[in-house]
Amino acid sequence: IMKKLFFILFSAISFAQTPEIYGLWVNGEGEFVEINYDNTFKRFRVIPKTKFEQVLAKGIVEQVGEELHVIRKDTIDGYNLCYYMGNETLVICKPRSNQAWLWQKLR
Repeated sequence: IMKKLFFILFSAISFAQTPEIYGLWVNGEGEFVEINYDNTFKRFRVIPKTKFEQVLAKGIVEQVGEELHVIRKDTIDGYNLCYYMGNETLVICKPRSNQAWLWQKLR
């Protein structure tokens, strides 16, 4: 029973998100990403004049070690991304690329 308890506690700790990651972020390309407390995310762009949200990606994101583990729900895809979180900024490596997004926290 101790092994099961240790595994449950370790799992809960290893998948706990840093609270600062939650919220609404914007990048210089006019994209937004909203990361919710239930670990769902939505990356989108707002179409000017219409205020319509064009969803670019959505799914589940978890901090695992020093990476973000992404499971997309809008397509069949999943990947790990490197990231760095500052006070009000978040740098996330783009999937399958040598480029990164620079996000600034809105709320």
